[in-house]
Amino acid sequence: MNSLLLRSLHRKFLMLQRQWWRVDLKRARLHHVHGTPLIILPDVFDGVLTRTGVFLVETLHDLDLHNARVLDLGCGSGIGAVFAAQRGARVMAVDVNPDATRNAQLNALLSHLENQIDTRTGDLFETVRDERFDLILFNPPYYHGAPRDAADAAWRSRDTFERFLDQFPKQLAPHGRARIVLSSDGDIEASLAAAAAHLKTNLVRRHDFHNEILTVYDLYPLCRKQSFRQD
Repeated sequence: MNSLLLRSLHRKFLMLQRQWWRVDLKRARLHHVHGTPLIILPDVFDGVLTRTGVFLVETLHDLDLHNARVLDLGCGSGIGAVFAAQRGARVMAVDVNPDATRNAQLNALLSHLENQIDTRTGDLFETVRDERFDLILFNPPYYHGAPRDAADAAWRSRDTFERFLDQFPKQLAPHGRARIVLSSDGDIEASLAAAAAHLKTNLVRRHDFHNEILTVYDLYPLCRKQSFRQD
């Protein structure tokens, strides 16, 4: 079976799977990710079920985050915030969905990281305009379209990723970076290619799950050099 047909069948499977998830999302779930417990509240994006959140935080081991200022943008359950804080970062977790920021607060408490993780509710950078970050983590909505509600904004948006690509350089500290995860099942990667005129893109990790390819990229403003701390 060729890869295009396999991916097409996988997309149809995802549609059916997400119908089941919508029922399951009406109750809280508990996951354990590399020994870390994570509670997922109803109507909050689950980066463990989709594996994108786990795939992104697994790349943090190559960064020295001690005392780094980290923004977990579109934080969902706060998986990025928790794993960054475990590595010594001071984290701001932001999401447009107020249920998600409450969920991130809950997981900060669950891991005894509440002194390192703050949360705010808002669209992209609107609540952190005056702050600068060494690292911005982002698992963006992968599909273009109008979200039905705040929970659906984790899946689809008219222009969230494009606005992120335009705005994130202004939020970086000197030598900072953005680290994002993209899926081959989405339709936004062309926007990243279109931004090549003003962004430098480094491939961090890629894995072909046969039915989906996940890729983590580091993004930098093209006008300056890459120089964030590495372990």
